[in-house]
Amino acid sequence: MYIVIAGLSDIGRNLAELLSKEGNEVLVIDRDPTKCAELADASECMAITGDAGQKSTLEEARIKSAHAFVAAAGDDSENLMLCMMAKEMGVRTVISLVDEAEHAETFKQAGISLQVNPDIVAAKHIYRLVSQPYVKDFLSFEGAEIFEIEIEEGMKCVGRNFSDLGTPNGVKVLVVQRGGKYLSADKEMQPKDWLTLIVNRESSRKGTEFMNKWFAKGQS
Repeated sequence: MYIVIAGLSDIGRNLAELLSKEGNEVLVIDRDPTKCAELADASECMAITGDAGQKSTLEEARIKSAHAFVAAAGDDSENLMLCMMAKEMGVRTVISLVDEAEHAETFKQAGISLQVNPDIVAAKHIYRLVSQPYVKDFLSFEGAEIFEIEIEEGMKCVGRNFSDLGTPNGVKVLVVQRGGKYLSADKEMQPKDWLTLIVNRESSRKGTEFMNKWFAKGQS
């Protein structure tokens, strides 16, 4: 994929390098020539020194050919403007960092469907580590969350078929893996199996109760 990123903040740089390592074609726009040069020297990313708020800069970046545009500039107002310009120039997937949670609705009203608040994302990860240590990774979407759980000794689910766990409405087991292979629903779960499940946002309390029942050690 060809991806354009506006802004070499820490998140913008890390994202650019990660996408590039995964084999994507990445171009970054930033006003700071030193940051652009450092990125270009240290990675396979391309960099343009300039103002992403100028149409000519976006045209130089071949924005109309981009599969996605990410606004990672200094503040929400600038990110909003950049996203609107990218949409007007034909980019279908437009993503923005949002520093202030109260600004998220403004982005939605402008048609920017994908927003990321780094502070909220970090807080959610810390919350999961503290309250649900059995959750090894998760993805949060507007309408649902996906959880990855490693089965360990002492969990109530060990020795049970995952089809027998009695998932409540709004909670669905997507897959169970063992040694890289997918298990059928009639297989008993064992330590070191990995389970992936999805929880609808409106069922988050039921999802937490379900996970605590089967995966929190010491639960009755």
